[in-house]
Amino acid sequence: MTNANDPEFGRKCQKIIVFGCVLAGNAVIWSSSAMAEDWVFAPYVGISEQYTDNAFSTASDRKGDFITSLNAGFALNKDGNHLQLRSEYDGSYDIYSKYSDLNGFRHNLLAGANAELVPEHLFVDSQIAFTEQTLTRSGNTTIVDRTVSGDRTRILNTRISPYYMQNFGGAATGIARYTYSRVDFFDAGVGSTTTNPNNSETNQIDLTMQSGSDFSRTKWAVEGLLLDNQVDSGNDLRRASIKGTGQMPINNKVAALGTVGWDEFDGENIDNEEISGAFYGGGVRLTPGPRTDFSIQVGHRYGGGVVDADLTYLISTEALFFARYNVDIQGAGQSLANTDVLDRNGELVNPNVVSGGYVDSITKAKTFTMGVSGVKGRNTYSGSGSYVEREFLDDGTNDTVAAIDARYARQLSRQLEFTLGGGYSEVLDSQVAGQKDSTYYGQTGLNYQFTATVSGSLSYSYFERNSETDTDDLRENTVSVSLRKTF
Repeated sequence: MTNANDPEFGRKCQKIIVFGCVLAGNAVIWSSSAMAEDWVFAPYVGISEQYTDNAFSTASDRKGDFITSLNAGFALNKDGNHLQLRSEYDGSYDIYSKYSDLNGFRHNLLAGANAELVPEHLFVDSQIAFTEQTLTRSGNTTIVDRTVSGDRTRILNTRISPYYMQNFGGAATGIARYTYSRVDFFDAGVGSTTTNPNNSETNQIDLTMQSGSDFSRTKWAVEGLLLDNQVDSGNDLRRASIKGTGQMPINNKVAALGTVGWDEFDGENIDNEEISGAFYGGGVRLTPGPRTDFSIQVGHRYGGGVVDADLTYLISTEALFFARYNVDIQGAGQSLANTDVLDRNGELVNPNVVSGGYVDSITKAKTFTMGVSGVKGRNTYSGSGSYVEREFLDDGTNDTVAAIDARYARQLSRQLEFTLGGGYSEVLDSQVAGQKDSTYYGQTGLNYQFTATVSGSLSYSYFERNSETDTDDLRENTVSVSLRKTF
């Protein structure tokens, strides 16, 4: 356990500052030869007033309260030839009208950068996410951002990954990459969980040699992986893999796929022999038109049958659909550390969210995801779905979670925007008895641009969780109004 007065808290805050300096240092290095207008810096201040009918996120005896939130932050972006940076920070202080013991600060920092250090050869990716989360589905969850009475932890999720690329004429391209990542947990300012998860760090080396421009539809690649995942609890995982893949065209729309390789695992408290050894797979890639790309392989890996599938379909120039399914072995913290802070469209997203609840164990995860996004005139929309089945390799238990989420926005006028969103998730199989549940949530609102620098919003949100354990049930209604000034 860590509190705000402990030396450990100070050391972890220093990590945030150091990593932020890394991002800022990259920016300074490359900005010396760039025009000032390449940078976009947008600081802001804001205030919001919201009412909740369940301030303590309880199953019964719900208590309402008004909450005033004061916030300030900035967005700093850069699109240059040698540096791409996306970053946002928001700091808030929540003031409860009745229950002042819930008053407190919240911090949210997201940043991702890619810098080209040596043209066409040496690059570095880096990202940081510092957020406050509820990591158990039975925790004191709320649909809106505010302090809560318990089950909260702050997560510092950092990653830096330098890599070197070398083209060998048109025959092949080689990539050597090193990745260092950390996931640290510590107490929230208000409502800290009784026990934080274990911190973890991962060192990973990836070596790849793949076909170059001389190969058109015939493709090949040889990949090597070394991974060392260290966890405070001792559930360490070491892994070595080598894999060869090939694609052989049958005609201009169909190609045969093949994969062969070897895995070697050394994990604590698991049966390493069961998931180690040779693996193989075969399948097809279909490209019936310029808008469709579908591949599927079926084989044997990690001690059983596996399927890897990927589909991308360009519905139109304004809409995209994708779906994928894969099986992998994950150590503690990797479910967070392996999630990118930038989505497919280059927008910042929070990687510190786990639909099935965070665990420290080594797992075999089967993951299916799908989504659609697009823009049509004044309308912007997106939808996603996921199905995740995890096998806990230390004790053989399982959990399964399915979820869907959808968002829609319409520009009613140059100044007024309507938004609507919602979702549903369900624990189909729980690792621990009594923890199955289903949740659904919805939110609608209006955003109004008063001037070029002043905006406001009005929103209503609803959240409900129905659990096998009655004390974990939760329902909340909130209404919120806010103003923001950008400089």
